[in-house]
Amino acid sequence: MTFDIYQMDHLDPDDDLDYEYDLEDYAEELIDLFVDSPEGLETIEKYPEIGFWTYQLIDLGYNYNGVTLTQMDADDVAEMLIRLFPRKISLESPEDADEAIPELMAFWRFLKREFKLPAADHILKLLPKIEPEFKKKMNDPSNFGLAKSFFTMGQAAGFDMSDQEEMDRFVELYNSGLLNDGGDIDPQPEGGPGGSLAERFLGGKTIEFRPENAGSADPKKKKKRKMSKASRKKNKKKRKR
Repeated sequence: MTFDIYQMDHLDPDDDLDYEYDLEDYAEELIDLFVDSPEGLETIEKYPEIGFWTYQLIDLGYNYNGVTLTQMDADDVAEMLIRLFPRKISLESPEDADEAIPELMAFWRFLKREFKLPAADHILKLLPKIEPEFKKKMNDPSNFGLAKSFFTMGQAAGFDMSDQEEMDRFVELYNSGLLNDGGDIDPQPEGGPGGSLAERFLGGKTIEFRPENAGSADPKKKKKRKMSKASRKKNKKKRKR
């Protein structure tokens, strides 16, 4: 296999256009490999449209947590599943959350076999333990960010928020004051005294994996990526919907 799993580690976040297209190409190519792999083909038998959750892991991990796929450890994945995904990802139905962990389990098995990522074993132990709480968090309105709250509010009011005309109609009603206001509630830290999220689920000290050729997350670059992410209009490819 000629795919360079570490290529994202060399992107320059100062070049917004360059890294944006590289990120999307990287995710799409890797997802194609995953879908055609034994792990992907086995998962497709039960969940025919895989790829959506994998893309979110790669995209949100880089743009919001400042880590590439090769830099992720159990703590990074736990934070995304318990804090970031519930805030950012809107579901068409509550049952959509059921597909996330099986897909990500298959994806990390694929990464372990093909690329020997050292964090894979630890993450594979984490995912099934975190699954019950993840499903609850994804459907708990108190965890929703502003955009997701707004999207969910429109759905609850009977609007098809995937249709631009219906969304515009909902926005018009919302702005006219005919609908209740919504808010953006910031979840409280959940790691517990002196512990991380992953430690809470795994019942012990976690190990941080940072391969030498993967580098490490730079807080300044992370902040710049988040600011840049908010200022750009980006059309993400959602394989699932």
